[in-house]
Amino acid sequence: MLAFIQARSSSNRLPGKVLRPIAGRPMLGWVIERVRSARLVTDVWVATSVERSDDVVAAYCQQQGVGCFRGLLNDVAGRLTAAAEAAKVSAFVRVSGDSPLMVPGLVDDVIALFQNAGPDLATNVRVRTFPKGLSVEVIALDALRRARTLMRPGEEEHVTGPFYRCPEQFRIADLTSGHDWGAVQLSVDTEEDFALIERILQNQPGGPWWVSVADLVGLRQRFLAREPI
Repeated sequence: MLAFIQARSSSNRLPGKVLRPIAGRPMLGWVIERVRSARLVTDVWVATSVERSDDVVAAYCQQQGVGCFRGLLNDVAGRLTAAAEAAKVSAFVRVSGDSPLMVPGLVDDVIALFQNAGPDLATNVRVRTFPKGLSVEVIALDALRRARTLMRPGEEEHVTGPFYRCPEQFRIADLTSGHDWGAVQLSVDTEEDFALIERILQNQPGGPWWVSVADLVGLRQRFLAREPI
């Protein structure tokens, strides 16, 4: 299944974070490689904006040989709809570009849930039991088109708001972790997040592709407590 990584340079809290080097490579590079490592992902595209500030994102994608689709900055729902239409796919994976700790196996789990249940949306977000920064949604294109007709002002930027606000109108399949990890912060939103996640990337046991969600949560707690590795 095709995966879209949302990425833009104009972050309000940490501008330029998407291409900022973290643990030796641009953050977007980590996300691309992690999502690409999922067994059920057939290809990865970056969905960025047509703003001049995102020319660097498009250039990076070209340099890395990664597909890049550009659309309106704030109408992310429209951008993803157009990207899916351009790619001629009926469903796609949605991941954020500020998720350098994404677990490939978790992406596979959400894709498998979508493929087995046949919903409009498969998600580990609605019931928040996974850490922030490990959010994965698989969206059916026809359902996204319907959701766009229900969007309130501002929901275009957040894409799946109508699914969660009007669940009676959509078939939603939820993936849960069995743990109370919903408040755990593993995305990069602040300088403090950046420093912590860089340490995690530099110290993952067994290499980045074999680490589990539980491993990441444990590493985060140890670093916050300043325990030695």
